[in-house]
Amino acid sequence: MKNIFLCSLFAVCFAVLTFSIGASAAEENLADFHAGMNGCESCHVNEEPSVGGGYEFEQCQSCHGSLAKMNDNHKPHDGMLMCVDCHAVHEVNVGEQPACEACHDDGRVAK
Repeated sequence: MKNIFLCSLFAVCFAVLTFSIGASAAEENLADFHAGMNGCESCHVNEEPSVGGGYEFEQCQSCHGSLAKMNDNHKPHDGMLMCVDCHAVHEVNVGEQPACEACHDDGRVAK
C-alpha cells in the first residue's frame, strides 16, 4: 500500500513539474530560448545579425534540418524562403505557429 501511495505521489509531482515547465517555456521568446543554449552566438556571429541573414539560416538548419527534410509545410519553401521569413524569433514565443495566411489564402495556395 505504501508503494502505491509513493508511486501515485511521484506521478502527481512529475505531472505538475512537466506542466509548469511547459507553461513557462511557452511564454518564453524564441530568441531567448535559443540564447539559453549558447548565448546569442547560438544564432549570430559576435551577437550581431549577419547581412542578409544567411548565417542565421545555416544555424537554424544545423539544429533543425533543412527545409527539404522537414514536414510538408516546410518542403515547398526549400530554396525560396529562410526560417525567419515565417518564424520571427525575436517576436514570438516558443510553440507559437507562424501566420501562414500572411502569404497564403488558406494556408496552401499563394495569394
